[in-house]
Amino acid sequence: MSSIKVNVEQLAETTPTSLEDIPKIVASLHATFATNKTRDLAWRRDQLRKLYNFLDDQYDLISEALYKDLNKDAGTVLHDVMIASSEAAHFLEHLDEYARPIRAKKTLMTLFDRNRILLDPLGVVCIIGTWNYPIQLLLGPLACAIAAGNCALLKPSEVATHTEALLLEWVPRIFDNDAIRIVSGGIPQATAILAQKFDHIFYTGNESVGKIILTAAAKHLTPVTLELGGKCPAYVDSHIANIDTVATRIMFGKLANMGQTCIAPDYILVHEKIATKLVPALKKALVKLYTDNPRAVAQYGRVINKNHTQRLVDVLQRQLALNHSRVVAGGEFDVDERYVAPLIVAGVTPEDPLMESEIFGPLLGIIEVSSVENAIAIINSKSHSLMLYIHSDNAKVVEKVIGATRSGSVSVNDYLVNMALSDLPFGGVGGSGMGAYHGRTGFL
Repeated sequence: MSSIKVNVEQLAETTPTSLEDIPKIVASLHATFATNKTRDLAWRRDQLRKLYNFLDDQYDLISEALYKDLNKDAGTVLHDVMIASSEAAHFLEHLDEYARPIRAKKTLMTLFDRNRILLDPLGVVCIIGTWNYPIQLLLGPLACAIAAGNCALLKPSEVATHTEALLLEWVPRIFDNDAIRIVSGGIPQATAILAQKFDHIFYTGNESVGKIILTAAAKHLTPVTLELGGKCPAYVDSHIANIDTVATRIMFGKLANMGQTCIAPDYILVHEKIATKLVPALKKALVKLYTDNPRAVAQYGRVINKNHTQRLVDVLQRQLALNHSRVVAGGEFDVDERYVAPLIVAGVTPEDPLMESEIFGPLLGIIEVSSVENAIAIINSKSHSLMLYIHSDNAKVVEKVIGATRSGSVSVNDYLVNMALSDLPFGGVGGSGMGAYHGRTGFL
């Protein structure tokens, strides 16, 4: 396996972009766009092909960086890389179709006219990535921006230090530097970036930073796409034929990337008629996935850093101090090693620490409900989520939950696979974000 040529020790000294350079970089991107260079479909195909080839050719190098940052197992690495790779491949296949003018339907008033919708590039797009999927959530949106004929400024997360170092080394090698640039650093650089005028800003992260970005964008009337997350509920109905399958899918969805996934199930609402079957099934599924000692399993990930680990430990300890909740599994942690065991807690209430904000880690609370209406009421008492998961073999129950709640996406009897479908728009609503992307939606 290749080694990263810029290591984490060098990163703080060598990679932060000068604050004085950021306005110059943005101005140069606007100047490039003004030449119409990026409108050319051949140019777009060339850049998309280079993106696809990089993700394929340097897969081992990317895997090493993701493992060093998050201890990502092979499956999670594949998911991180595959989404961006699939986006690039999708646009290479459909670019001519997507870029073609759209004819407007004729009416009596326009019978002899030729009315068309021209899909015009926006200009310079700023893409701010995040640390949990640092490849997918930076280079996936970049594929959309390139396909649509834009210049782009990339800001990877400084928290995923090894992946940031890799991107800083390779982005200038891969792409046309007149049209695609990368900026490194932390809050000072992000602040300097947001002071510039862009034609679109794409951000993936949390709600508090999303508000900062939206405020900055408003000064220039810049449109934004915000992918934020939130507390994604999983409702388990009483109409279930195979509870072991349900439990396995929940634990897989929850523990992929150590729960550090914006669409991971954040809490379970289980009908009281089936709760006594679900709880032991979840514990059984956990042992099946990671044995009874996840710490010793190579495929079990780690929290991104000690600060985030301590945040999870604080929530864990506050929850375990409550007499009404019951630990089903887990509770062990080691802050120095960034390790938190999967924690399953039964007897949780909507007011508990586990229900206060998005967990973004391997902690899972279970709330028993007396009816589907009770579950809907709890879901609607929280901010709109990025995902809603429903487990039921009753189509009427599924339609009832979908019709009475709001979320960015809904998945029935499955987890995470919607992210792999380029034809399915992905985005949030309300507190979980605004705008959507993937495939044609990302192109538009």
